[in-house]
Amino acid sequence: MTSSRGSETTRAFRPAPFFDHGLFLLHLNRGKEEMGRGYHETARREFEEARRLRPRDPEVLLNLSITLFHLGQFDEAETMTRDLLTEHAESVPLLFNLGLILFKSGRDREAREPLEKVLGFAPAHRKAHLTLGLLAQRRGAWDEAQRHFRMAGAELKDGSEGDDSVARTARAAAAEVRIATATRPTLHDTRPTPVVKPEPLDSLTASGKLKFSSGARPRPSAAVLAGMDAAAPVVARPLGPFSPKPGGFLSVACGAGVRVRRGIVVGRTGAPVLEGSPSQASDGLDRILIGASGDGVLLLADPGRVPWLKSLAGESLSVHPERLLAFESALSCRADVTPDAGDRTAPPFLKLAGSGAVALAVSSEPARFEVERGQPLAISARAVVAYGGEVVPELLEASDPLSGLGAGASMRFSGAGFVLADAR
Repeated sequence: MTSSRGSETTRAFRPAPFFDHGLFLLHLNRGKEEMGRGYHETARREFEEARRLRPRDPEVLLNLSITLFHLGQFDEAETMTRDLLTEHAESVPLLFNLGLILFKSGRDREAREPLEKVLGFAPAHRKAHLTLGLLAQRRGAWDEAQRHFRMAGAELKDGSEGDDSVARTARAAAAEVRIATATRPTLHDTRPTPVVKPEPLDSLTASGKLKFSSGARPRPSAAVLAGMDAAAPVVARPLGPFSPKPGGFLSVACGAGVRVRRGIVVGRTGAPVLEGSPSQASDGLDRILIGASGDGVLLLADPGRVPWLKSLAGESLSVHPERLLAFESALSCRADVTPDAGDRTAPPFLKLAGSGAVALAVSSEPARFEVERGQPLAISARAVVAYGGEVVPELLEASDPLSGLGAGASMRFSGAGFVLADAR
């Protein structure tokens, strides 16, 4: 007869039942799906459930750390990533993610060490070069910044083979460095650029264990490089007078002059001077925009959307009015309306031109679709955030096949340039 203590010992060391393993996979896969859709809080809950069943599973921990990064919980993401590095010290993805977390936390000196280790294992790692370039830019090391931006692909031509979101970010940052060295060479650039994303998971080995590589990683898919994954943007760092805040708010310093879309001002501090009462002006822009200047800060919010910042360097960008939050007054603005073509008239956009910062309202980081001559792009009008280059927009007729497939009113862009769009 078996003693009760012996029975308890047997139960304590009994292998985990198949049901537990199935439940673990259910939560893990649900978390991946939710993270892919950009629902990071839901993803976190699923990964926490998977972690409860497998506390040391590296795939769960790495997915969870990336989710925490997107939620802006950098301290927890750092702790988890460092813990994984104790067992996988030469993992390029983990080292890069640690450097990116520290960079986003504003700990520039600490961020350089893991990023430089990445280049020791993978000298051509473009995202590490890009992030190190942004760090050099912030401390005013212009030559070093430009060297890293070149390695990240800044010299690739727009739309050329190999051009992607990393190269475009590097080009924009390199342009800012050129402007900075020409106009304020003794000042540090405190306007970090664009979103750099964590490294994804490596593949699983046949044994089911997570494989960490110390060499160069396979090239990510074109969709990921183009920024077309569904991940929602993290809270961006300030750019010019604009400082995104959690919850979808945007803080706007009015000192140098900004123009703001009507209907989205939800708060203020100080005493900013507001100008632009609606009038019968021929261009009608004062019915859409107000000017703000002086000693004060405005707080903006567009319900259901978050701020996304873009820097223009002597170029133009046509923005749908409902997707515009604000822009620096140094930029010129005019209505950009396609001439009538019977009953087909493209909706009015606002064309911004010059050098300065623009704040757009998006649901997630917008995808960038390249438009080539002879290869027009047709896309749902509600998805269009902005467009640039030498593209011509046209509103398609209701009978267009896209309408019948659920796209609703659609637009066609011909010529050469790009379209920024998000799906919600």
